[in-house]
Amino acid sequence: MAYRGGNKGNVRYKEVEEVDKRLLKKVKEIYGNGENIIEYLKKKDNRSENSFEDIMISYDFQAGTYVEDYYRYCNDELWMEYYDKIAEIISRYLVKFKDAILFEAGCGEGTALASLYAKFDKSRIKSLYGLDASFSRLMVAKEFLKRRANVNLIMGDMLHMPVCDNACDLVFTIHACEPNGGNEEIVLKELLRITRGYLILFEPAYDLAGEEARKRMEKHGYVTRLYDVINEMQCKVMEHHLLGINRNELNPTGVTVIEKNIIKKDEGEVLADPVSQKPVMQLENVLWSKESMLLFPRIDGINCMCENNAIIATQYEKFREK
Repeated sequence: MAYRGGNKGNVRYKEVEEVDKRLLKKVKEIYGNGENIIEYLKKKDNRSENSFEDIMISYDFQAGTYVEDYYRYCNDELWMEYYDKIAEIISRYLVKFKDAILFEAGCGEGTALASLYAKFDKSRIKSLYGLDASFSRLMVAKEFLKRRANVNLIMGDMLHMPVCDNACDLVFTIHACEPNGGNEEIVLKELLRITRGYLILFEPAYDLAGEEARKRMEKHGYVTRLYDVINEMQCKVMEHHLLGINRNELNPTGVTVIEKNIIKKDEGEVLADPVSQKPVMQLENVLWSKESMLLFPRIDGINCMCENNAIIATQYEKFREK
């Protein structure tokens, strides 16, 4: 029996529970015709905002395309300048740490993380984590990253991240908040919750964009209030500006660096169950949450920790001890 969590102020898990998995055959047809999956799913349910399920299904069908783009463009001047600039900004804050836990939320197929890791001072990094909503993309990432970086891969929802409070020294996103329009406050609170030192956002700069770019962001359900919410939350903003290099001029990348500055670093686990946000016990093929009495599967080395992946197992600890 799978666990279906409460909404925690967010209606998305009602949508996950009601989704008809038989839709996948139709979605495959939509994708094969070159149509927009998210637009189809929103129209079908008469919704204006993207749901977690929309994002997960859409990216899952696209699995492999980002690696294809990597091999096609990784030697392109614009590609190199884009990631050089991002690496330069992250490195300015990474240098403040020893043995840093570095976390990319929305890591996709690992192409950005691989491009950046090659440019980082590796002596500063203790461990790397990457979270994404799509299992298929993470399987692609696992293969792609084999000879490039040792990354702990997690399947999870950015709005309910399976990570302990203040677990990571530096958290960053690259157009991963992007499809979460309407949920800016929730996603920002989650990113800041897991951050101990800095949160660095490379996201659509709605407040700095032109009119045509803004209209496009609105049409696709992209985040439009990130900087407004950051101000409302009275975050300590170190930088906020355009990156200055764009792979799509109608989707300009903005840079926002937030300092959290939690001095005390909790020793222990990074992974938590997304229900209680308490550490999980990592076993061979499962992750066990004593707090929530839930099991999460580990499939081919990938920790599957979306809330609806959980299995209710109230007696698991008793039988495990036998």
